Amino acid sequence: MRWILGIAGLFLTLAWAQFNPGPAEYYAQCRTLYDEQVLAGARAACELALVADPEYVPALKLLVRVHLDEGNLEDAGDLLERLKRLAPEDLATRTLEARYLLARGRPAEALSLVEYVPGPEAAWVKGRAYEAVGRFTEALEAYREAAVLGEERARVDAARLLERMGRPRAALAELGEVEGPDRLVLKGRLLWTAGQLPEAAQTLEQALAELSSADPRYTEALATLARVYYGMGDTRRGGLTLDQLSGRVNLVAELLRAAWLWLLGLVLLVGLHLYGESRIEPISTLEVRTDHAWGVGRVYGALLLAWLLGAAAAVGLGWYLYHNWLAAFTPVQAQVVRPVFFIVAALVAGALGWGALRPAEEGAASPLGRRESWLEGLWVGVLLLALVLGYAWLSGRTAWLGPVPFNPLLPLGALALAALALAEPLLRVRLPAALQARYGAGLAPVFAVLVAGLFLL
Repeated sequence: MRWILGIAGLFLTLAWAQFNPGPAEYYAQCRTLYDEQVLAGARAACELALVADPEYVPALKLLVRVHLDEGNLEDAGDLLERLKRLAPEDLATRTLEARYLLARGRPAEALSLVEYVPGPEAAWVKGRAYEAVGRFTEALEAYREAAVLGEERARVDAARLLERMGRPRAALAELGEVEGPDRLVLKGRLLWTAGQLPEAAQTLEQALAELSSADPRYTEALATLARVYYGMGDTRRGGLTLDQLSGRVNLVAELLRAAWLWLLGLVLLVGLHLYGESRIEPISTLEVRTDHAWGVGRVYGALLLAWLLGAAAAVGLGWYLYHNWLAAFTPVQAQVVRPVFFIVAALVAGALGWGALRPAEEGAASPLGRRESWLEGLWVGVLLLALVLGYAWLSGRTAWLGPVPFNPLLPLGALALAALALAEPLLRVRLPAALQARYGAGLAPVFAVLVAGLFLL
């Protein structure tokens, strides 16, 4: 009789375990769903594991990861406090806390927690923290270490960092073969930046076929694909893609957001011209002057000619080097093409305005200023150069600073910055003199600053 009761008890125990799984079984389900990136299901399974055992640490760790992946920082923070009480010395706990601090915008504190912690996830978090504080070389090393240890996200982040550093070909090599729409979008963008436009178009078309139209990455892929088509000169497909994009994004608002400063300067310039013209007396009451050959219209024409020739040179060079008509607006390629625009424009402006450097009379001061003030001007120039270089260095490391038209820290950019001085005879001599003769000494400096800014931007 006893053995019958024993067998019955065994069957009852097995049945209870079958229909009432414990925390380990729920955790196994949570792990499987998390590996498949089914985050909602993984979250539910981990929560059931914690219902079965509120102090089951593996499920608690994984649930914190799920919340961090989903961006639920409040829930992640609450669970992390519980985890720190249960396993304060656990290395995985420190890694998760570092991820949380990083998401909260505290990369230095995150780095102090994981700098010497081993493991793939810790190396990946360390790379993200290094990147956030601007230590790109250490970040790249940490990402590569994490990728070798099996952290797949680190390989993607390494490619993104190399893209940010202006090395798209190295980023493509780091990324390798990819699957999934989000990584196809990244690869397509890298191919576009590297100048491989047909391959970029093919990759982005594949990504669009796999993405849901409600996915935000769908819009990103469409925008990049439109640039690729237009860069290839395929205006038909570019127009179709742009038309599809216009149904998702306000293109006019995007254009205004990108060019608002230039457009504001143009509106102010037109307004000043209207105001200045309204103050001019009728020509019959003025003495007609014939000694000023360079009028406002002629100076504007010279600046416009310099601008157009510079633009033509930049577009031609972009097609010659990258087979991309829009290379001046393509990351990385723009750092080669845009300096050429400024160099050619400055050379043309210098050639057209060179005659302005001759003094009007023998022994008169140079039109650019008295020799006695050159030393002071030199120090001002050095200060302005330091400000430009500092801004260029910071703009590549912080998201809140706007980009510069070209990078003066690169050789071609430094040459373009030096070449801009050739435009001074036109911008500092011809332009102010013509404006002062037309509108008077009060408005001429404002006009000159606006015109020079529009020309250089």
